[in-house]
Amino acid sequence: MAREAKDAGGSDYETALAVHQHCGLSLLRAHRIARNYTLMEAVEALKEILASRGTPSQGLRHQRLSQWEHGQDVPSSHYLDALCFLYRSRPDRLGFGHDYSDADALPQNGIQDAMDRRHFVSLAAAGAMFMPAPPGVGLFGESFDPPGGRRATAAYVGLLEDITEQNGYQLYSPPAEFIPARMVDLARAQACLLSATSEDIRRRLHRVYAKNAGFIAIRINDVAEAGDTFEWFGIARRAARLAEDATVQAWIAGRTCDACACHQQFKSGLAAAHTAQSLGARRANSSAVLGYLVEAGVQARLGRRHETLEATRNADRMFAALSDEETVADGFRVSEYLLRWHQANSLALVGAHAQAAPLRDRVLELPLAQHDQVGRALLHLDKAAADIAAGELESGCHTISTTWQQLANDVRVGQVPNRVVQILQSLDSGHGATRQAAEVRQLLESSAARRESVT
Repeated sequence: MAREAKDAGGSDYETALAVHQHCGLSLLRAHRIARNYTLMEAVEALKEILASRGTPSQGLRHQRLSQWEHGQDVPSSHYLDALCFLYRSRPDRLGFGHDYSDADALPQNGIQDAMDRRHFVSLAAAGAMFMPAPPGVGLFGESFDPPGGRRATAAYVGLLEDITEQNGYQLYSPPAEFIPARMVDLARAQACLLSATSEDIRRRLHRVYAKNAGFIAIRINDVAEAGDTFEWFGIARRAARLAEDATVQAWIAGRTCDACACHQQFKSGLAAAHTAQSLGARRANSSAVLGYLVEAGVQARLGRRHETLEATRNADRMFAALSDEETVADGFRVSEYLLRWHQANSLALVGAHAQAAPLRDRVLELPLAQHDQVGRALLHLDKAAADIAAGELESGCHTISTTWQQLANDVRVGQVPNRVVQILQSLDSGHGATRQAAEVRQLLESSAARRESVT
């Protein structure tokens, strides 16, 4: 395919795109094939590029490049920049994020220069520390007042807000695609913050930063450990405070509670849930609904059946009073999908399987279930737990095995395997020794071994 594309006069990028589309390979791997590099040759070329810049590359091996090409890991900023240099391309064309730029809409000024694509990822890494500069301080400490003035800056901030709103609709994209793209958006906001002098503009940028950092935290919670998850929620929380936006703060509190429930930090989780519920006092709002939903998750994990049922009912009553604008599936408000998913999951965790079943069936009918791999898998595992609780061990173990085998590699870590282990640990000693349970354990162990060997 690569030879045919080259013989037809295609550029390196067109050749890589043809390989990607027709052979089903990742864009990054397709670029290597388009240039006729082996894994080892590409690694040696990358090392030469890094050495010329005085950047260490001792940890770079062909196994790591293979991980990037198969979506099992994401290159750090200096490796991504070296990949772009090697393939004479840009991050989105290598499969890391998307190109949202519009040359006609963006102001051609100092901000645009500061936001040059080559610096996006490195700026994002610096921005993740979230140490905003005082107004008027530029990238290197000098005064930075972009040509075009406040009108151009306001237009650019409006563009960032529009992009951020669209990001929420992509929340259930694969983590290996979604997270790097949001890092780019953080870099855009951070660079603009360095030049913003208006307090209103700065608050709007902090809000953009908070929402994108929150999106990253939500996706990381699906596939990573507690430390990474709570670090990103902390970044989002600090940005929301600077934005002085109570709605964003309540949203982050609710999502933080959900992460606390997953990582067994129940006291902190309940405090965060109550913070989300307090927004607007008794007025129906999506943040308060989220607060009740995530509280139900904590109460269920604590084995408190009555409190779980009460929280799910409170969420149901308040959701029914919401306007249509507050129930869109934009990652920020509470959609029917989010409502029914949390209700079904919490009821299953507390053992109310008869009540959970119709809610679970409804969730799996909704379009978002086709995109939310982790959420869909967890619901199937809840069904497996219900079968096992009803004495149907073979059916339950079969559901677990089928669910696991259908998962993409990048989500075979985090919440899904943790839930499988939890279900297996709930089996009594007699069940735990059965062939079906042993096969499920072997399936997880072999997958973990494969990941370890690749690493």
